[in-house]
Amino acid sequence: MRHVSTRVALFLCLIFAGCSASSGGDTAAGAGSDDLTSDGGGGAATAPDSGPAVVAATFTSIAIEPAMAVLESVDGSRPEQVFSVIGTLSDGTTTKVTNPTFSLSSLAFGAISESSGKFIATGVAGGETQVLVEVPGGNGSVLQAEATVRVRLERLVLTPGVAADAPGKFTAPAVMDAAPNLVYPLEGALMPQNVFPADVQWLTGNAGDVFEIRFEKPNALVRAFVQHSGADFGNHYLVDINAWRALAQSDADAPAVVRLRRWDQASGSVIESPTVSFSFARAALTGSVYYWDIAAGRILRIDDGTNVATDFIPNPSQGCVGCHSVSPSGRYMAGRLGGGENYGSVFDLTTDLTANPAPAKFSTNQTKWWFSSWSPDETRMVVARGNGRGPSLAFIDPMSGADIAVTGVLPSNATQPSWSPDGKEIAYVADGNNWGDTATAGDIAILPVTGVDTGGAKQTIHAASTLAMQTPGGNTDSYPSFAPDSRTITFTHGTGVRSDNKEAALYLMGRDGGNVVRLDKACGGAASRNNYQSRFAPFDTGDHYWISFLSRREYGNAQAGTQGTTRQQIWVAAIRKNAKPGEDPSEVGYWLPGQRTTSQNISAYWAPRPCRKDGEGCSVGSECCGGDCRPDAMGALVCAPPPPEECRMLGQTCSTTADCCDGLSCLGNVCVAPIQ
Repeated sequence: MRHVSTRVALFLCLIFAGCSASSGGDTAAGAGSDDLTSDGGGGAATAPDSGPAVVAATFTSIAIEPAMAVLESVDGSRPEQVFSVIGTLSDGTTTKVTNPTFSLSSLAFGAISESSGKFIATGVAGGETQVLVEVPGGNGSVLQAEATVRVRLERLVLTPGVAADAPGKFTAPAVMDAAPNLVYPLEGALMPQNVFPADVQWLTGNAGDVFEIRFEKPNALVRAFVQHSGADFGNHYLVDINAWRALAQSDADAPAVVRLRRWDQASGSVIESPTVSFSFARAALTGSVYYWDIAAGRILRIDDGTNVATDFIPNPSQGCVGCHSVSPSGRYMAGRLGGGENYGSVFDLTTDLTANPAPAKFSTNQTKWWFSSWSPDETRMVVARGNGRGPSLAFIDPMSGADIAVTGVLPSNATQPSWSPDGKEIAYVADGNNWGDTATAGDIAILPVTGVDTGGAKQTIHAASTLAMQTPGGNTDSYPSFAPDSRTITFTHGTGVRSDNKEAALYLMGRDGGNVVRLDKACGGAASRNNYQSRFAPFDTGDHYWISFLSRREYGNAQAGTQGTTRQQIWVAAIRKNAKPGEDPSEVGYWLPGQRTTSQNISAYWAPRPCRKDGEGCSVGSECCGGDCRPDAMGALVCAPPPPEECRMLGQTCSTTADCCDGLSCLGNVCVAPIQ
């Protein structure tokens, strides 16, 4: 009888090297299984004594080395770290594992090779992520382990005119200045991650001084150096866009602290101002803001992530467009043309509107209105028309301008309508003493939309008199606007509707008029009196909705901002979705980049960007005017019309109703569904 020795080396060879299952003529299981004997008496065959059973060593635990790695990315560099896995076997020995599977808990800061464990930082964001690994264990189990990799970003920016030795001027201890100096961004402000870089502004400085603007997060440090160049310097610094993007994406939930230090040329000392902190939401606000630049006398557009105001309709009929509104898809804009007669029309924002006059969907002397709002499917507009104390609501076809007959009685003495995104209600200002220009009275009411072109009975949900003792007082509610979920309404209350000479504050309430809350943080404090015309952006960014609004507050300093002018400018503030009843859900706002600080800007509407034309790049069909996003000859995704044999779905373009899928109609070259 042959005996089996313990072959640990063989089994390790089997596990890690994949070598043959036999050694020296013996099988991995023990003695040769074909060596059978008989008892000679015709009894059953018995196996020879094969000795003790041999069990292969298996992993009982694993660990990643190193358990913690800290990488430094300087000015966009991409540092690397290779992780390995050490396994502990059932016999107590340890060895390097050759077949692990790596992954990361977050891809925000880098990428890792699934097999080799090589991590490479992106160089554009700092923070911590977990390195995860899996290894097969015994009996079909999977062993897991994790480690941590921390990426720290540092960026140094020397602006034009700054000497290379400027950072060395700030090595001496700083003298603290007790007086506030940083005036923008605002303390506690919340911004979306894709906002254009802030223009940091401060109050004091002299020619020849050097400034260090320092942004700090737990895993990101940006240092920018700026020299005071003289009378036109302006005491401001527009943050480098790459540094700003790195700051926005690093440590997403941590505030950024701004430190301003000034090297005083006269004394050679360093003076540090009190810090300001602000945060970025885990959100991106896409789309465009359409607003009225009063000095220019026209509607301008600022696209997301930019600081450029585009004059996209330079030649409107009758000279200018005002009291505008933008359709839910962002494709169409309605507006009142010129002054005096107050005719209105609709413009397709996907077409070239630079001709003189700009092409409109229907005659620009066909129908009149003051304010307008779109139905969710864009087949109807509700408009307020009529002068003096008694304007009334009406429905029109936005593609033809024709009045629509309505079942029920639409309210009179009604203005500033806002159609809910779910299509079920229209909020408006009721019982005012003017069409909306100089009104000093008005309540918020609801018109139920009970069917197609059918209105219910008026319901007053908020009486302005209930806020007459607040700050400011007054008896004027104005400019209601529904949140994207149609559950809440923002509105303005104060002494009148005008944003240039009245006092007002912003409020939020439920669609039934309950839980009225003053938006103190968005307004700039409980004593603020200079905020107007709040409107919800149509985007749900997860934890927040967002509003644009007007304010006469000071933006920045007198050189680069509006300090001392009280000019209306457009601001944006986040509205938390999970606020408790009675709690102010707003966040401190930010100034919308791209405006002219020398102009008074009002009536801001945030809307999705217009659909993309055929041939333009895309990612999904809903981005395209033609309704389809398909690869071109080179394989790149571009907008294209749907194949003729396919019916057009909701929101896709069409020629006739026959082009649309069942249940849809072709209105205004778009397949739409009726209001339910």
